[in-house]
Amino acid sequence: MWEGELSDVILPTVSTMIIFVMTINIVRYLMAEPHIHIRDATKSHSWKPIKRISRAHFCSICESLLINVDGLYCDSCGVCADRGCFKLADKQLKCKDITLASDQPMKHHWVKGNLPVTAMCDVCDEECETEPGLLDWWCCWCQRCVHDLCKSNLPEICDFGKFKLMIVPPGSLEVVNTRSKMRRRLQLRKIIPPLWPNWNPIIIVANRKSGNNDGAAILSLFRRLLNPAQVVDLADRDPVAVLEWCRLLGDVSCNILVAGGDGTVAWLLNTIHKLQLKPIPSVAILPLGTGNDLSRVLGWGKEHNSDLDPAATLQQIQAAQKVDLDRWQVSVKPFRGLGFRGSSKDHFMYNYISIGVDAQVTLSFHRARESCFYLFSHRIFNKLLYLGFGTQQVVERECRDLDKKIELYLDGNKVELPSIESIVVLNIPSWGAGVDLWNMIPQGVDGVQEQSINDGKLEVVAIYSSFHMAQLQVGLSQPHHLGQASNIKIKLLGSCAVQIDGEPWYQHPCEFNISYCNRASMLKSNYN
Repeated sequence: MWEGELSDVILPTVSTMIIFVMTINIVRYLMAEPHIHIRDATKSHSWKPIKRISRAHFCSICESLLINVDGLYCDSCGVCADRGCFKLADKQLKCKDITLASDQPMKHHWVKGNLPVTAMCDVCDEECETEPGLLDWWCCWCQRCVHDLCKSNLPEICDFGKFKLMIVPPGSLEVVNTRSKMRRRLQLRKIIPPLWPNWNPIIIVANRKSGNNDGAAILSLFRRLLNPAQVVDLADRDPVAVLEWCRLLGDVSCNILVAGGDGTVAWLLNTIHKLQLKPIPSVAILPLGTGNDLSRVLGWGKEHNSDLDPAATLQQIQAAQKVDLDRWQVSVKPFRGLGFRGSSKDHFMYNYISIGVDAQVTLSFHRARESCFYLFSHRIFNKLLYLGFGTQQVVERECRDLDKKIELYLDGNKVELPSIESIVVLNIPSWGAGVDLWNMIPQGVDGVQEQSINDGKLEVVAIYSSFHMAQLQVGLSQPHHLGQASNIKIKLLGSCAVQIDGEPWYQHPCEFNISYCNRASMLKSNYN
């Protein structure tokens, strides 16, 4: 009976399920398009739950006070509603226009009540919402606030406010309504630059699934200040589709604000290089990772601030300075049996590459995060976990005697190595979440010259052990100086952990060739 059930019921059911899943994935792959798809804002608002109450919120439909668990708000236009009114709000209250006819003047989009904290009237300079209730108005494009009685004193046409030159106005977007039996979406086809001098639009990029949903919160914050189409979620689109904005802008230069760790920033910079975009977009950073070394060097901070003010961030970007960042090509040629070499694999490096104990700690941490048992994600927890793996290496010393299975050549000259457990090749003055290794070395040492992120040179240091690495983290020691070079070759004669810009893997015997490629365009914050 069991054999009959197995052949007649179980196997056909399982095979049907497998075929169904494969078919769905194939259909999704075939329907995927590299073009920019944007939300159809004419259908409904982009509702998000009100998680934190810093002040009273009122429903834009029934005007009742919203309770924390029942409150919803549109992160694009600011309309609020309770659970019983949000469908009615979709029908009665219009959301931000993502696109308009280019010859149509842009009017204010007034939203009643629920103004920002300490909002001041743009006409009389008096405080708004001085009494509880759904009072006064604010424009979700120019961010101006006015009293009911003062509203008629403002011009009808909106000038987009202080972030005008960063906003892509609705009249500049030409979209195509793509229809099929399975979905209906708006596809961006063309961008018509507005007749504004010094227009320098910005694209916001983040992954809503990153960290503790910090990425989702960041995307919501910037939809309210910009055209929601400018805010792109990497969970839905890959960097190639994101950078389609730059191609459609033509000769207009743009900035990109990427929220993520060093790996996400490198991913975007690699895509910019591969697409050969002209003009090259400049990249600013909102740190969401654990180390955030490049963000530290460029003045964007060491970690994410949960109380982020998006308006202050845009002001910071407006005042930022464009700087070049050296891009390095890392060619990895594996050794095969009998001395044969396999095909090489190329990477790009912006921060640093390390071989040895620090890469081993990063690899252990990375494997822990990828494990199905990794159920709790928080920055403090991640740092404690990282510290635990570092302590483990103090005892186990998996990378001891690294000097016996590695050969280092700087500009063609072989370097004699002491007893070490790691080699670090630096492009920026930050390693291991903010440690400035190169400047720890006394300036009197031969060959120690000033470090720069765009001088076509790399700095090379060595670390003696995991305990030495911990001493470096707290400033109680200094790394071993090996030199500076423009071309570096490393022969790895045994297997060892390797990391490039925080992305680790376990590498079998190979040869690394690190050479200058070109420069990426970054934005450096002038704020302290």
